[in-house]
Order: sequence, then C-alpha cells, then structure tokens
Amino acid sequence: MSEYRRQHPLLVLLDTGRGLISNIGVALVIAVSLPSSTFGGFVGAFIVALLALFALSIVYNGLRWRFFFYRYEEGMVHIRQGILFKRERTIRRERVQSINVYANVVQQALGLRTLQIKTAGVGVDAEVNLRAVSKEEAERIRQHLNKEGEAREGGLEEVAKALRALQGRDLWLAGLTSGRFMALFSVAAVALSQVIDYIPQTLIDQALARITGVPLLLGLGIVLALFFATWALSTVVFALQFANFTVRRFEDRLELDWGVIKRSHVTVRLHRLQAVVVQQGLLRQPLGLCTLLVEVAGGGAKEHEKVSVLYPMLRMREVEGFLRDLLPEYRLPSGATRAPERARRRYLFRSTVPMALLVAVLLVASYHWNVPYGGAALLLLVPAPLLGRSRHSNAKFSIDGDQLTIGFRSLGLYQVLIGREHVQSLSLLANPFQRLGRLRTLSISLLSSPAGKAYALKDLDASDAWAVREWYSMG
Repeated sequence: MSEYRRQHPLLVLLDTGRGLISNIGVALVIAVSLPSSTFGGFVGAFIVALLALFALSIVYNGLRWRFFFYRYEEGMVHIRQGILFKRERTIRRERVQSINVYANVVQQALGLRTLQIKTAGVGVDAEVNLRAVSKEEAERIRQHLNKEGEAREGGLEEVAKALRALQGRDLWLAGLTSGRFMALFSVAAVALSQVIDYIPQTLIDQALARITGVPLLLGLGIVLALFFATWALSTVVFALQFANFTVRRFEDRLELDWGVIKRSHVTVRLHRLQAVVVQQGLLRQPLGLCTLLVEVAGGGAKEHEKVSVLYPMLRMREVEGFLRDLLPEYRLPSGATRAPERARRRYLFRSTVPMALLVAVLLVASYHWNVPYGGAALLLLVPAPLLGRSRHSNAKFSIDGDQLTIGFRSLGLYQVLIGREHVQSLSLLANPFQRLGRLRTLSISLLSSPAGKAYALKDLDASDAWAVREWYSMG
C-alpha cells in the first residue's frame, strides 16, 4: 500500500499552458470592452488582462494540484480532491473498464505520463486522469489494477498469450492506403468555405480569370502535384502516429501500444468488446487489405476514438489467423445470406437519385457563376449506379452459433462480427414500400459509447430478417 501523494508540480504549468488560448480570447474581449484610455489603449489593456488571467490560472491550478491526492494498493486506487468541497473516491479493479497511458512530446521530454482510468460510471464518475505522474509510477498503478499485479506478488511474470506488431514495409503500406489525404482535402474545403465570404469579389474574379487562362494540361499537372504531395504528407503522419504498433492478448484484456510523437498505451478489458469490424477502404480493397476495428462499451465521450483501431492494416487472408490467436471469441463466417434480387432497384435508387440532384445543382451553380469546367460534374453520374449495385451485392448476413455477422458497403466494405450477448436491441423496420416488396431493414444496437452505436442492414427478405430475430430471441 502506498502513501497519499501528489502529482508532479509541473502539472500546474502544463494546465496553465493548456488554457492559454482561451485566456487570450477572454483577454481580447476584455480589452475591447474597456474604454480606449484604460491602461494606455487597446494593447495595454490586452496585456494587463492577459497577465491577470494568467496569474489567476496559476493560482487556481496550483490550488487544484495542492488538494489532489492519490494512493494505490493491490486492486484499487483511492482519490482525494477538492479545494472547497472535498471528495473521496475508491476505484476497485472490478469496476475498471480500461487503463490507458498517454504521453505527448512535452510529457515525454519531462519524463511524465497521463494515466487514464475509465470506469463504468457516467459523466465525471466515468474516469480519473492522473496527468503528471512518472512513467514508473504509471506502470506500477496499472499493474496494481490489472491481474498482473497479483502475478508479480506471487513471484510470476504475466506473459502475453499472443502478440502482433505492425512494422517495416507494412507500416508504410498502411499509410499509403489509409486514404487520409482525402480528409486533408476536406479540411481545406471546409476552411475555404468559412473564409470565402470575407474575400473581396474582385480577388475572386481575378482568380477565376487566371484559372480560366491556365492550359488544361498544366492545370491538371498542378492538381496532381498537390494531390501526391498531400498523399506523401498523410503517409508520413500516419507512420508517425502508428509507429511501433503492437497488440498483446492476455487472459482478461488486450493491450495496445503505438506512437512516436505521442506515445499511447491502451488496455481494453475483453468483457467490454461488443463487436469486431473488418473494414476495407477503397484503396485497400483491390489490394486485399483491411483494417480491424473494435466497438467498445462504456467510458467517456472520447472512448470510441481511443480504442477503435484494433490493428491498422492486415491482409484479408491473415484475418482468420489473427482472430484465432488474439480474439478466438470471434471468427469469419464461411457463408452468407444476401439481400434478394428484388431489392436491387431500391439500392440503385438511393445511390443514383441524390447524386443526380447534386449534379443538377452543380451545373446550375457553374452556369450562374461562370465556373470553368462545370460540365465535369456529369462524371459523377458514372460511379453512382455502380456504387448502388455494389451495395446491393455486398448486403448480407450470417449466423454462426452465438455470432451474427453482417456485411455492407457505404463507400468502404464492412463486416461486423457481433456476439449475441452483446446485442442490446434488435429491430425490424419497414416503410410502406418495403412492406409491399416483403422487405425489412435489420437494425442492431450495441453498447459502444455513451450514446450507443447501431448498424443497419437494409432491404433483407422479410423471412430472412425474421430468422435473425428468432436467433436473437433464443439467446
């Protein structure tokens, strides 16, 4: 049993630094609201307000650090905190959902770690964060809350049952096929949409005139150069984020490690796993590659972001062996029941009609504002029916004992492996047109986050959908 102790005093400066941006915003508001003669003008008022807010932050964070204590022993952690209103908590091993360790660049330089303990509570009771403890201290607390602490007390070293690591060429291949360059283009487009209203119309007209005057081949070359530069940048960012990615299977948990600039160590209790998702993106599917994701129950609002990636990239032919070694509770299905042929027209309608409306809007907009090459929007009509046809052919489900597997396509291809005991609710939905066609939508809800997570498989044959409901009712 340890004595009550505080976190590292550098936490005061770290917390103050985290609030610096918001303090600058508040200081600007204060400076604008004060009379112009106060403190020698706007600049003086801003500096005085910022220094005052900085001092208040130092005092508040210092008091919060001063009155926060923690103590740990085998199987539990005790917390005492509060400046005016005192609060004491005891977290037992049985209530712990996950134990995660993170370290950004600043923390790594200072030899500190953030230890995050998530429980089955709600709101402020859902997690405890020790944001400035040493690496050794974080490891000791983690061991005391895991069964490996008992093993060490008995003179034994807990050994992982299975291990997989993403390294070398596979790491770079995963980055090249991650598709993150699309996200960078989306961010740029959103940023442009926010500032375009503030750009003078004369500058916009000049830019459009110059674009119109650029030869088509030169314009395409510039676009391709930017495209490949963004692709290379996204690949490097991915490699830095997931470098040294390792997943280990222990008796009651999975442990994941990854990162260079930000080091992460995540522990996921096996009883929290709700589903395994095999995802094939547009770039990875032709190469026979996939990403393994997991749906995890409980925790705070950002829990899904922390542990959703089980393995960043894996070859499809290796998925079965991966699951057999690390998650034998799940398995790939050997066969599947697909959506009926009469449902195809509904899939084609859902993918083609919205795209046709979007193309019409783009054509009208390009004609109204004289946007060059606006007719290229017609090319969007080509992949729409192909996507609808592919969505229909990949809509399927399989029942294998206590596991239900559903397959579907949005843009990427997905297979979701769900144990019967993890299905929170199962619903069969039908609008009037589906009832006429003897079709149903299968909706499955999981306890994956505070708001829950649902998967839907549309336009199944009514008898097949009722068979899934019967399977669930027998559990």
